[in-house]
Amino acid sequence: MIYVVHHAATVAIAAGAAWALTRGRWQVRAPRLALLLWHATAVSAVTGAVGLLLSAGLEPYSLGIAPALGALATGRTPPLTGVHVSAVAAGLLLAAAAVGAQTHSSWQLWRQRSRHRLLLRLVGRPDPRFQSPHGRALLLDHPAAAAYYVPGPAGCVVVSTGAVEALTEHELAAVLAHEHAHARGHHHLVLAPFHAMRRVLPIRPVLRAAAAVELLVEMCADDRAARRHGPAPLTAALRRFDELGARSAPAGTIAAADTAIALRIARLDSTTPPIRRSIRWAIALSALAVATTPASLYVLPI
Repeated sequence: MIYVVHHAATVAIAAGAAWALTRGRWQVRAPRLALLLWHATAVSAVTGAVGLLLSAGLEPYSLGIAPALGALATGRTPPLTGVHVSAVAAGLLLAAAAVGAQTHSSWQLWRQRSRHRLLLRLVGRPDPRFQSPHGRALLLDHPAAAAYYVPGPAGCVVVSTGAVEALTEHELAAVLAHEHAHARGHHHLVLAPFHAMRRVLPIRPVLRAAAAVELLVEMCADDRAARRHGPAPLTAALRRFDELGARSAPAGTIAAADTAIALRIARLDSTTPPIRRSIRWAIALSALAVATTPASLYVLPI
């Protein structure tokens, strides 16, 4: 029963953490830390829910989940009742569904990005002005102002001629730094689990969580661009995109001006001090402990 209690507590903590994260205003001061907390919460929720079902079903064995599954597979006593077998089956199905959802979502995104990269080969052209050590960049002949990152092994930053004409040299450099920050930070991988959850379970809490993570990713890229070029050129570029009514970027890409422009501008203009490093480390270590505890209960007896 102790396994059931531990996993139930993990699920409850994850639910409370998700509720708090969707309402916490401190995240704008430490977006990278907030992303870590979101991922720890997601991992805890999934592993805790699967573990809760499996530990309830395997409770007669009084072992860790992995040893108990081994005992079940070899037919060791005690025999399980129908309720226990149903709980084990539900836990295994939930684990398979989580893996399947992530795999399917990743496959869909890969197809969308591959099609778009194929299109860019036909209509885009390299421009030496926009290249970076962190990835290549293509210029797209289009009157609308747009800048976005296409993830993948052959990923690239795309800038439209409309954006080049609308922005000053410094503003354009800040936007490019923002997009190359997405490439350098592998932000598409950060977003992947939440894209999968949004596809499979499009309910309000999941949609809010995915939107919060997308905003935090943009803030992380904003911070890197601001450190390199200063906040003023980036905020001016974001305002210009907003005035021109920048269109949404193609599916599967990450755009500079797709998410909460007004909030990001206000954040870049703010002088709010960052959270102290000691506090950030304490929160990060606590989050990692919460995220790894359910997984340890899969293999370690109590």
